[in-house]
Amino acid sequence: MTQPFQLTPELWVLPSRALAYNAGVLTSAGQVWLLDPGPHPDETARAATLAVSLGRPVGLVLTHSHWDHILGPERLPTLPVYAHVRFAETLTAHQAATLAMIDRWEQRFGYVRAAPFRPPHLAATFQDGQVFVLGNLALTLLHIPGHAADQVAIFVPRSGLLWAADTLSDNEIPLVSHRLDAYELTLARLAALPIQALVPGHGAPTTDRAVIRQRLDADRAYLDDVRRRVVRAISVGASVAETVAACATMVFRSPVANAGAHRLNVESVYLEFGGEADATQVGWAQDGLIDE
Repeated sequence: MTQPFQLTPELWVLPSRALAYNAGVLTSAGQVWLLDPGPHPDETARAATLAVSLGRPVGLVLTHSHWDHILGPERLPTLPVYAHVRFAETLTAHQAATLAMIDRWEQRFGYVRAAPFRPPHLAATFQDGQVFVLGNLALTLLHIPGHAADQVAIFVPRSGLLWAADTLSDNEIPLVSHRLDAYELTLARLAALPIQALVPGHGAPTTDRAVIRQRLDADRAYLDDVRRRVVRAISVGASVAETVAACATMVFRSPVANAGAHRLNVESVYLEFGGEADATQVGWAQDGLIDE
């Protein structure tokens, strides 16, 4: 099992053995937040143990409502849970697919439930730009939709730390499972921040500012290329299959591993921009599918 490590004075990162997933423990002056704990039960327990060793856990923050990010709260029932104001509506809109993915995950690893999964109950929600105080730290919660309608990042101005949710990965391309236009605005907003340390929801954390800039530039270039090709295809009446073919020569990171996600991105953007296709059969919103 990959061991927790301290990335900045206020943040410990807990890499998962699955999905290149990162959980976090944020601490200041004896107060502690758990960030996206999970997805395996023993990993949630490890995060809780670390949190207690660092101070008094005062809350659990979920960056968005996708299945792999919401497994922690039921395992830590005494902690108040916080998320964006759109969390409940977003989870409800995708609840059937979310529950199916959780069931698939637990069957894969042989986890047996004593009771059905219950979605997290939120103690409170926050708005874009809201500032929370944790110990001696002021934390800014930023609404960053595009991957998910309710997704948030946590920015610590004092240190330049960005807990980036499911953006700015080194192994994934942008997963446009919400909207391209929102994702483009999100990356423009993140590019304007003085980021000194970055933790993506999936992938390698980094404190290398050149690497951070490279990820931002690559992701913005990818989305721009998708937009241009899809708009061009729709303008000449291309079908969704023809549009996917028109985007087949695009350059993006880890092309073999990300081929499926790229196709789903193209299909979703095709629908977003007015292309005619059956949304239950193509794109990220198709029946029974929610990204891993």
